[in-house]
Amino acid sequence: MRKLILLLGLVASASAWSPRPNPSRTSSQSPQSQREKSFDRRRATTTIPRPDAAILAFSVPIVLAPGTASAAVAFASTAVPSALAAYGHYVALLGILGCTVAERLTVKPGMTPEEEDFVAGADIGLGVFGALIAYTGYLRAVEYEKGFDFYSHEPIFWLKVALVGVYGAASFFNTTVIIKRAVARRNGDFKPMGEKLSKRMIQICNAELVAIATIPLTATFMARGVGYSEDFPWQAEAALAAVAFLGLSFKYLTEAFAFEDD
Repeated sequence: MRKLILLLGLVASASAWSPRPNPSRTSSQSPQSQREKSFDRRRATTTIPRPDAAILAFSVPIVLAPGTASAAVAFASTAVPSALAAYGHYVALLGILGCTVAERLTVKPGMTPEEEDFVAGADIGLGVFGALIAYTGYLRAVEYEKGFDFYSHEPIFWLKVALVGVYGAASFFNTTVIIKRAVARRNGDFKPMGEKLSKRMIQICNAELVAIATIPLTATFMARGVGYSEDFPWQAEAALAAVAFLGLSFKYLTEAFAFEDD
């Protein structure tokens, strides 16, 4: 059907520029002079556009396919917010990467109070960018892009959600430790960070960086429908991702509260 509509549009466009007699010259000349100029090559190749046919050319696709026109209008109405959501998503990912790298490079045994404050600021940035990536990710999965009906039947989408949950749960360890140390400093009970605790926090940062490198890869596969299945029981996959997040969150929070530095 689309090919037929396109063909009709091309035919109408061609007719819009078909030659027709030039009325600018009057017929007051003699028959002989008209015959002498009958083979004027310049005049023979002159064409005059026909506005009525041009309008027809643009009208054929709209008349024969009103659904396509309305879909284009609907797409245009969501193009700007969809682009902003995608931009915010990418900015949040870069922000999370930057804060994680900053935390990874700063954490070490015997950090100064200034370095402890810097790590705390990076961790706050992680929280802000994490909230932004969660919000924009929700918009892209539900409101824009291909829609939740598509992503819910995509197993790799739920794998991506599970990896995001693993990252978030692992980050609870460092966040809890940073808050505990900030409270201790405020109460005048500050002690330099030991080798054991710093090593564990660096391990967490390394695991987070691996998750950050893996999550965009799953996004590229899911966006292209790799593994898509209408029969996929997405409720089970969503439940597994939620259980993984809650279980790992409990594990890392418990470890952070019970951790004893040497």
